[in-house]
Amino acid sequence: MSSNAVATKSNSVIGRWVARLSWINLIVLLFISWLLFAVSENWWLSSALTYAPRTPYLVPALGLLLGSCLWHRSSISVNLISIAMVSVPIMGLSLPMTTFSREAFGGSGTLKVISCNVQDYRPDFASVLAEISRFNPDIVAFQDARSESTLLKKFFESWHVARDGEYFVASRYPLKMVAIGHFEPFDRDAVMQCEIALPSARIMFFNVHQMTPRHGLRGLDISSPITQRGSERLSQYLDLRAAETSDVRDFVEGSRGQFPTLVMGDFNMPCESSLYHRNWFGFQNAFNTAGTGYGYSFPCTRQYCWPAGMPWMRLDHILADDAWQISHCFVGKANGSDHRLIAATLQLK
Repeated sequence: MSSNAVATKSNSVIGRWVARLSWINLIVLLFISWLLFAVSENWWLSSALTYAPRTPYLVPALGLLLGSCLWHRSSISVNLISIAMVSVPIMGLSLPMTTFSREAFGGSGTLKVISCNVQDYRPDFASVLAEISRFNPDIVAFQDARSESTLLKKFFESWHVARDGEYFVASRYPLKMVAIGHFEPFDRDAVMQCEIALPSARIMFFNVHQMTPRHGLRGLDISSPITQRGSERLSQYLDLRAAETSDVRDFVEGSRGQFPTLVMGDFNMPCESSLYHRNWFGFQNAFNTAGTGYGYSFPCTRQYCWPAGMPWMRLDHILADDAWQISHCFVGKANGSDHRLIAATLQLK
């Protein structure tokens, strides 16, 4: 057999393997999508996937796309579909279909709001405040603002302020703290309620910090799908998180009355989470409505092999009821906390 014939046969074998692996990868991605969007936090394994980085799913598809170009061109489309699946739904790309003119957002009732988990002002609270200053908001909500901070007092010295425990709300308009929501599942305060008097209306404002999934996930390791190590503990933890989330939503519904309502903070769950869908479906998500890109806000600190300054989840949200129209939403770029801030511009209808 000639060397050309051997090479052709070898290329044919490689091409068949590229095609098979391309289809296998697409099927695996479909299964992962089902786990993320249909099962999510209803099962411990899909919960772990919900909070894991999703960018690595691109690696097999990109490698197989290169292989398709070299050895099996008819499978190029399969890998392009896989890349699109990862880049858009799996990674959570937001491409708002609705745009608003600037002129529509400059009148009475327009608000600029910001939320950030400031991690007790570490590691660089000054950079967080500098980013806030550039946006020039009307209302700012912090979570995990437990200790005293000279920078905090100085920056908001002319604002109306409410704080309790880890919760801090500052407003350019008069506000009063109405209540703190304390819930049994984790025996902790999970939400602060404030009433804010805008020039055109009174609104109810809720500053939220729900329990992190991190404590339940820590018991898992790479062998857990086989050994079930840590799965029972995580399942119990998921039940507690579900109970707290339901309690927070009931608190919001039971206390907001007929006033226009904003709910924002560190929800500790992405939009794909089944807990988010069950409990926050009645609110507009500002980034889903008017944000562009992925909007990842956590974690900014180094996580195992993952580098610092490259968040992979959007756990921080700004939610608005139907009384609001949302024109703009973005996630900050500063890494002054383990969360990046999220900001939005809204207007009462």
